[in-house]
Order: sequence, then C-alpha cells, then structure tokens
Amino acid sequence: MKIIFYFLLTCFISTGACYGALYSRTPFLLYAVAAGIWVLFIRWYFRRSKKDAERRQMQQQFQDFMRTQSRSRR
Repeated sequence: MKIIFYFLLTCFISTGACYGALYSRTPFLLYAVAAGIWVLFIRWYFRRSKKDAERRQMQQQFQDFMRTQSRSRR
C-alpha cells in the first residue's frame, strides 16, 4: 500500500513539473525535477526490494536451522 502511495505521489509531482515546464522560461529545471523525482522513487523501490529479499533469506535460513535442530534431537 505504501508503494502505491509513493508511486501516485511521484506521478503527480512529475506531471505537475512537466506541465509547469510548458509555460516556464527555464523549462530544463522543471524537467530535471520531474526526472529527479523518478530517480528517487526507483532508488527507494530497489533499496526496499533488496532489504525484503535479505529478510526473506534470513527467515529461510532460520527455518532451515530450526528444521535441522529438530531432526538432530530425535
């Protein structure tokens, strides 16, 4: 749900910056804002994906460890 909120916020900000660039004397600054907000969103998304993958891997390792512990006690 948080991803959807950030995605929509990114879309609104970049759309507003692009519309503002149409009537601006210096449109390149607003185009840079639009591109920059997308770069920030993509960086945040991939960092979050990496952390989630690491968390899943740690949980899997813990489950494997607990499974071997329960087998060795028998």
